[in-house]
Amino acid sequence: MSFGGGESPGGTTFQTQFTRDAPQIEAAKMGLMGTAQQYARFGMQPWELSTPEAKVGEEGFGKYTYQGPAGGAYAPGTKFEDLTREQRAQVGQVQVPQQQVAGFDPQQQQAFQMAQQGLGKFQPYLNTASQYAQAATQQYDPSTGYQQYMNPYQDEVIGGIERQFEKAQNLQNLQAQQKGAFGGARQGIQAAELTGQRAQTVGMAQAQNYGQAQQQAQQQFTGLMGRYGAAAQQMAGLGGQQQQQQQADIASMMASGSVQQQRAQQIKDAEYRQGLQQMYEPYQRLGFVSDIYQGMPSSAMATAMGTSPGTSPLAQAVGTGITGLAAYQGYQNLGG
Repeated sequence: MSFGGGESPGGTTFQTQFTRDAPQIEAAKMGLMGTAQQYARFGMQPWELSTPEAKVGEEGFGKYTYQGPAGGAYAPGTKFEDLTREQRAQVGQVQVPQQQVAGFDPQQQQAFQMAQQGLGKFQPYLNTASQYAQAATQQYDPSTGYQQYMNPYQDEVIGGIERQFEKAQNLQNLQAQQKGAFGGARQGIQAAELTGQRAQTVGMAQAQNYGQAQQQAQQQFTGLMGRYGAAAQQMAGLGGQQQQQQQADIASMMASGSVQQQRAQQIKDAEYRQGLQQMYEPYQRLGFVSDIYQGMPSSAMATAMGTSPGTSPLAQAVGTGITGLAAYQGYQNLGG
């Protein structure tokens, strides 16, 4: 027997040692491997061995038949070997659940609609505020608007003044007649002075009435302009307040809808994870059993080699001679 690149030394022996599990453990491991092979090939579809009792080399060994109900993926009794290559590739495919995304909550949808419908709703308030602001910038016109503030009894006042001067004039004429000076220069001067005073008094009364009317009209106009300005600010404030309140409502509904959407997404995520767990649960059980089997002593093979060279005839002869010589010498010593 050769060893390495040359001949093996004389007396070299080789020993191969196999270590195996107990038969029942080997059978369990082989069964686990068969189950894993079926899971990998068929997934959870009901394909079963056509002849489970068949052994290697026998008819029907390793043949599978579809045992699912009518109306399933395949007709009951369909043989795996009769499937096309494409069909065989699809048999073991796993339908992985799709990850779902929660849509917008109805409250969020309503918030979107409110935001869209509320665009520009404050504009009418701003338009009205602009009109009031423009009205507040008007200039007072003294030629108009004061008539309504004129004294409605002005004619009676003027009439009373006229009557008083008429009485004074009549009295003056009477006195001039009594003195015989009626129609004279002195009486003419007095009549002219009285007429002037009369006109001056009437004019002062009318001017006073006009001045008071103008003052009241201007005060009223100033108050009106102030009210216009205040109304402009108020309308603009109402527009801004309406927008703020609407935005607060939208934000509140959006926040509430976001909570609902988040909850819906959590449910979808939990359903997705649960679907994956249910789908791979048989494989996890298979892996659990496989881990247990791996903890047992596994099958192994060991090869041992040793060299035990035999004793040569020459060495045996030399050894025998030495032994005989030693015995002879001992005998001689005893005899002498």
